[in-house]
Amino acid sequence: MRSRIFHIAAVLLMTVGLTGCFKDDNFDFTSSGEGSGASVTPSRTQSPDVRNVLLYVAAGFNDLSGWLAADIEDLESGPLPSRNSSTDPVLLVFSRLTDPPGSRSYEEPSSPVLFRMYADKDGTPVRDTLKVWSAETLMCEAETLTEAFSFMNNAFPGNRYGVIFSSHATGWLPPRYYENPTVFEPNGIAYSAPGNSLRRALGSVPEYFPPIDRNSFPAVKTIGRDDGTTILEMDLDVFAAAIPYHLDYLIFDACLMGCVEVAYELREKVDVIGFSPTEVLAEGFDYTKIIGQLLMKTPDPVAVCQDYFSYYDAQSGSSRSATITVIDTRKMEPLAEVCKDLFEKYRVQLSSMSGLQVQGFFRYNRHYYYDLKDVLVHAGITPEEETLLQRALDNCILYKAATPSFLLGSSGFYINTYSGLSMYLPSMGSDYLDKYYRVHCAWNRATQLVK
Repeated sequence: MRSRIFHIAAVLLMTVGLTGCFKDDNFDFTSSGEGSGASVTPSRTQSPDVRNVLLYVAAGFNDLSGWLAADIEDLESGPLPSRNSSTDPVLLVFSRLTDPPGSRSYEEPSSPVLFRMYADKDGTPVRDTLKVWSAETLMCEAETLTEAFSFMNNAFPGNRYGVIFSSHATGWLPPRYYENPTVFEPNGIAYSAPGNSLRRALGSVPEYFPPIDRNSFPAVKTIGRDDGTTILEMDLDVFAAAIPYHLDYLIFDACLMGCVEVAYELREKVDVIGFSPTEVLAEGFDYTKIIGQLLMKTPDPVAVCQDYFSYYDAQSGSSRSATITVIDTRKMEPLAEVCKDLFEKYRVQLSSMSGLQVQGFFRYNRHYYYDLKDVLVHAGITPEEETLLQRALDNCILYKAATPSFLLGSSGFYINTYSGLSMYLPSMGSDYLDKYYRVHCAWNRATQLVK
């Protein structure tokens, strides 16, 4: 992996017996749209031949531009597919970066571009530009994403479609809430100034927000971010609606997306999702290997996530910081049913629970992400109920892993328990978040966590 991390002073890690588990040795994809609880999504064009199509989305017209440009270079250095026949796999890149990549000047807009990457007959990497949008086009809006997805489907009919989405992210939270919750909350919310060691966590602060040190504030975002005179981020439900047909898998190289709310929102659009409940360190995923793992006859997103975890778990000090989960969204309805019953039975406990009791996956008082199972265990569920909950989790989680701690020495935390999914804890939220959660989260409509 390319080394791009800002190292924090090494700290002594406490040994915690938390390891990953691989649940399904025969992991594969059944045909899209099948599975418990998923409604039929508009069909995509099928190829008469077996062909895999992979789209890397680099939403980097922001402070991540340099990192995402390096990811594209890493893709180019890997085993690129050829383009000799209709059965050759297809690698597409849809990106919007600053010009030059890494620049923090957003006054001059740049154009989103979609191009195909392949190796010619001599093995030389080629970037074949397929579509260029106007420089004023915002990439992180539903219309633009839908156009890119539709172009991929129409130009390259395939049997397997997968996406890697790389940008800022904050899971289910309202756009721009994470950056400065005091703008949204009438009484304000206290927070402390964090460090700048995270890849998906360093961002600019709009001028009309209270003055904050840009170099020390982690402005990870709701799904994607376009900077400039207009700053745009996407709601989770808007992102889901922008996907015009069913995907076989989606991997988020982005912070804080490993929420049950994210997985459930996307269950009718994506079969398998790989994501992290915590933030993501600077090196991200290994893009030199991803092509070989995803553009084979049967794509293997679990292998991608296993490699991601193995790399960080082999590090030392604060660099040994990672969580990862791969979930089969087609098997989430039993989990929703179990959680609905438990949320109702233990509503009083959930409404009064202290977040200090529960395993959190956040830093710097951004208290919006707690371990799903640990929340319910601390609510007082019975051993029999815990068994039912664990069975439902095991049914839909294909792989999960977590290091013993996360960024100790930088407002980090120990990871003493890891169910694989985070969730909103209403007792640690606010009236504003409750209202947003009721309106925008399909998970809440299914489970009635917030009434």
